[in-house]
Amino acid sequence: MLDAVDRAARSSLGPRVRLWRTRAGFTQTEAATAAGISVAGLRDLEQGRIARPRPATLRRLADAFGLSPAETVELLRDNAPASSGIGVGILGPLVLRVGEEAVDLGSAPQRTLLGVLALSPGTPVSRDALVEAVWGHRPPPNVVEILQTHISRLRRRLTQDGPQLAATPGGYQLNAGPDQLDLLAFRALAAEARAARERGDVPGAAEACQRALALWRDAPLADLPALHSHPGVAEVVLARQALVLEFAELAAELGEDERALPPLRGLATAEPLDEAVQARFMLTLAASGRQAAALTTFDEVRRRFAEELGVDPGPKLAEAHQRVLHNRASTPSSASASAHRQLPPDIGDFTGRAAELRWLAELGPTGNALPLVAIEGMAGVGKTRLAVHFAHRLVAAGRYADVQLYVDLRAHSDQPPADPAVVLASFLNLLGVPGAQVPRDLDSRAALYRDRLHGKRVLVILDNAADERQVQPLLPASPDNLVLVTSRRHLALDGAATLALDLFASQDVMALLATIAGAGRVEADRAGAERVAELCGRLPIAVALAARRLQNRPLWTLSDLAERLRASSGRLGELSSGSRGLRAVFDLSYRALAPEPQRFFRLLGVHPGEDATAESAAALTGTDPATARQRLEELVDEHLLTMVTARRYRLHDLLREYAAEHVGEQERREAVERVLTWYLYAADAAREQLFPLFVDIELDPASRPGHVPVHDSDEDAFQWLADEHATLVAAVGVALTEGMHRVAWQLPLVLKHYFERLSNYKDWITTGRDALKAAQRIGDRQAEAMVRSLLGVAHGQLGEIDACVEYFTDSLSLRREVGDVHGEARTLGNLGVAHTHRGDYEDATSYLKQALELSRRTGNQHLEIRMLSNLGRAQMMSGAVGDAILSLETALRPARAAGDVIGLIAVLHNLGESLLRAGRHGEALAVLAECLEGYRDKHFRLYEAEVLELLAEVHGASGEAERAQEHWREAVAILEELGHPRLDEVRAHLR
Repeated sequence: MLDAVDRAARSSLGPRVRLWRTRAGFTQTEAATAAGISVAGLRDLEQGRIARPRPATLRRLADAFGLSPAETVELLRDNAPASSGIGVGILGPLVLRVGEEAVDLGSAPQRTLLGVLALSPGTPVSRDALVEAVWGHRPPPNVVEILQTHISRLRRRLTQDGPQLAATPGGYQLNAGPDQLDLLAFRALAAEARAARERGDVPGAAEACQRALALWRDAPLADLPALHSHPGVAEVVLARQALVLEFAELAAELGEDERALPPLRGLATAEPLDEAVQARFMLTLAASGRQAAALTTFDEVRRRFAEELGVDPGPKLAEAHQRVLHNRASTPSSASASAHRQLPPDIGDFTGRAAELRWLAELGPTGNALPLVAIEGMAGVGKTRLAVHFAHRLVAAGRYADVQLYVDLRAHSDQPPADPAVVLASFLNLLGVPGAQVPRDLDSRAALYRDRLHGKRVLVILDNAADERQVQPLLPASPDNLVLVTSRRHLALDGAATLALDLFASQDVMALLATIAGAGRVEADRAGAERVAELCGRLPIAVALAARRLQNRPLWTLSDLAERLRASSGRLGELSSGSRGLRAVFDLSYRALAPEPQRFFRLLGVHPGEDATAESAAALTGTDPATARQRLEELVDEHLLTMVTARRYRLHDLLREYAAEHVGEQERREAVERVLTWYLYAADAAREQLFPLFVDIELDPASRPGHVPVHDSDEDAFQWLADEHATLVAAVGVALTEGMHRVAWQLPLVLKHYFERLSNYKDWITTGRDALKAAQRIGDRQAEAMVRSLLGVAHGQLGEIDACVEYFTDSLSLRREVGDVHGEARTLGNLGVAHTHRGDYEDATSYLKQALELSRRTGNQHLEIRMLSNLGRAQMMSGAVGDAILSLETALRPARAAGDVIGLIAVLHNLGESLLRAGRHGEALAVLAECLEGYRDKHFRLYEAEVLELLAEVHGASGEAERAQEHWREAVAILEELGHPRLDEVRAHLR
């Protein structure tokens, strides 16, 4: 159809598809998903195994990659066989071609209908407009039926492979691609020409113009007189007229005016009274060596204006006439003027960054290399402000005074990233190089740019850079130059000194608040200012927006603002001032991500706790740790994520809020369920390593997720729990809030012995209370019984015996109600210990003997050992030291034989104290020393302190006062660390 367009292939299809995919930031899988094709098909296409894919496939790829209309035309045209395709032509007589064959379109009304629809492709045309175009103001009575008949016949001629006629509410619409309608091809090539001109590619722009104009065979719809006055036809004619004039200007810039003469002569003939057309025609004639013809044209135009309009030629024609007379028709070769001072204005309220400015100022000479600095950081951290401010300081100091260039490379912008070729063309124009003398290819432009800057004191700011490929051609080469690059991404630029810009220090936040909102307001409400700083996450742009909001509200205090930020359902909405908002800043970073990194980023917004690992992120996103680690590192490179250790990643809390906003409800629910389930089983794996005999809850192995960590040692398991401590605590609260009650009550039970080992009663009790709510909400009586026992142990270790006994009593009733004999034995034992602490030794002994009987009846030797140990302690506390030692020695032998390390340590603890009370100090010392070593090995801090107290008593009774004081001091240090209520009691022993 479009045989006037050069169909010569410019390059093979595979590499171009791969290039466009890479430019769009897609993997093959992501691109195939976006385009709705198979990964295998895309791979075959890129590797050249598919010679001519279906046009529909290419159109889907073009949409997925975000190709321009001109690129889409090129893709479809260059990969279509000469005899294939169905196309409609309206740039001349109406024609429908299938391959090279013209198809009879039938009656005049039918042809007119297609012509009207083709003038507005992709746009609904009302039934009334179609009727008026075909039948005027006197349509036949049954016009609707006739119209439908004509449309049906047209559809049959177009077939499924050509443009499609679609019904719309109240009318019809012609849907076509640029390869199926010459009007769309013309528009695409015209857009390509203007884009090429914008980026300084004058030859490319001229070529695209010429190709677009070559599509015209005659006047639009020349064979349909009924449409000659149609507004759509007039619009198309004006578009061609504008492009002819642009082509003439481009040809003049290139010194190739003769190329534009044919279309310009035709236009001058068609528009004899258009002053702009006639003026350009005269100049082009003269520049082509036809000065006499140009002057003759002026005389003819002047006479025509006088005869037909009664006026003299206007200023355009008069100026053209003077240029022809004085032989100045050609565009002057020195049209470009230089403009060297391109720095944006400095920022009046620039505050802080003293350390960073010192670092920049102290950068030393680089020998013969280009001084190059990359300033990186998250959105809103102040990279551009710092670069511009530092640049102004340098210029004010007399450095880099020759040339200062600045460009926004638009890595994160509403517009596409800047093409380095376009930037170079702009820079060269600013440096005085005329447009016609700007080289066409990137390498030549870069070489000329380096030449123009060599040996000059030049400062270049490349702001908002996308990647190394965009920056590299824009780097000059002289050591007299300085380049400052800013980016939200990590850039691997050879020879660059990198400044990773962090959040504001606290003093910088206060200074910025004072600068914008007023120092008096900050001093008057220091506490409010500190809360605002915290709620803004010390992110400079957030602090500035908050301060400007305060500036515009003189009746607010900083505490008022802090309360609004705290109470608001979304801080991002509060952090705005005028048309500026933090959400819009984050939008640019988010939209720059490929689909899969976007998914990872937004799901991290619902990850429990502050930090994530590759393993937890894998669970969250439903991937594997290797893939998750790769995605996390990509987000680190984008400065959307921070590494807090070698294995842990963190979102700034404002980015976390932003990310969470973008998660769909079902997506959020599924992700949270995956990650909470993973944490439950991962914590249980650590418990299994540390406390294999302490199983408070048996988890369902069928629900065990993949990639649960495996621990080789107790230290490894304990370290995992310590690293994940805050996240595990947060996970319980999230599970309760999300209605994931099973996880909410099971996870605290899994963590019980870890909390006991740390003596971390706050988190133990907080998570236990959430667990109790979860169990009660689902009416699980056995779960409630287990959780009440958990809370009873915690309160008992804090010395809160009344609360402890209440929890255990309720738990015992529930155990008996559900028939949990094993749990009943444990709870009886716990009640025995509680009554021992209360001093009610008779009840304590009764409970413990019942527990001992049940443990023996159920054959639970490990529980039996614990009951004997606790019974011995009750006996010892009641004064029956001999009975206590007998019970404890009875427990000692099976504890050693069973390999029950925790049970053994507990027996040694009670036996050592009993021996001390019996005055058998030497035996007590040996037993307690072994016990102390066990507690230290297992990190039981509170019990370690208790044994140190007993050792202090042993040494004191043995006359070793200094050794006793040493142990008292160690015990006090541990209790201070734990914030334990017995601290003052123990501290009283210090001398």
